[in-house]
Amino acid sequence: MAEVVDYRTIVVATQFVAWAVGQALKLRFAVELHRPPGLLEHGPEQCLILAPTHQSSLDPWLIMSALGYRQWRAVTPVRTLTSQSYGPPLSWFTPLVRGLYRLEGAVELPPKEEGGTLPEKVQGLLDALKQGDVVAIFPEGRVREERQPPVGEFAPGVVYLQRRSGAVIVPIAIWMSERWWPRRRYVIEMGGPVHIPESLDLEAGAAWLRERTLELYERARQRG
Repeated sequence: MAEVVDYRTIVVATQFVAWAVGQALKLRFAVELHRPPGLLEHGPEQCLILAPTHQSSLDPWLIMSALGYRQWRAVTPVRTLTSQSYGPPLSWFTPLVRGLYRLEGAVELPPKEEGGTLPEKVQGLLDALKQGDVVAIFPEGRVREERQPPVGEFAPGVVYLQRRSGAVIVPIAIWMSERWWPRRRYVIEMGGPVHIPESLDLEAGAAWLRERTLELYERARQRG
């Protein structure tokens, strides 16, 4: 138990440093966060799945830096599902990035060459949810370079995770401007917590969640 507590303390401390340092990203990004009234306002959250779209390799830091301290404290620690391979610029510092992710409590996917079943890929997140942690998973599975459609197809992992854990999902859409100067607009639109209808299978459930996220994306785009 002491080992678990110690690791959790390290994760929370590292995520606080990342949140504080992440404020510096606002020198380059004009970050806006919009969320429903009451969301993340009632103390520590448990068994919550954050499901953002993926616009940039900086998304995890930008999303967390957009939270006020009270909201950040309500969700910490957040256990994020990450790949073991990264695109530029993170790929230039892969060993360092993997080390930082581990300190922040990230859950790594199995190496691509090993494949792995869906349950194996999300087991780490499921374990975190059972411990009462908040988890984050990017349903698109990668940073999308394509602009159309604005939200890519969702993988079924988030649906499987919700059904095995009973946790609610908070869909999150991100709109990012093409223009970089003087600061790049970065709009985060959070939806209310949802349960995917039990009548839908995993693939249909992922498509249902994507439709809800597309609605959020349109709101974010209009704000931008």
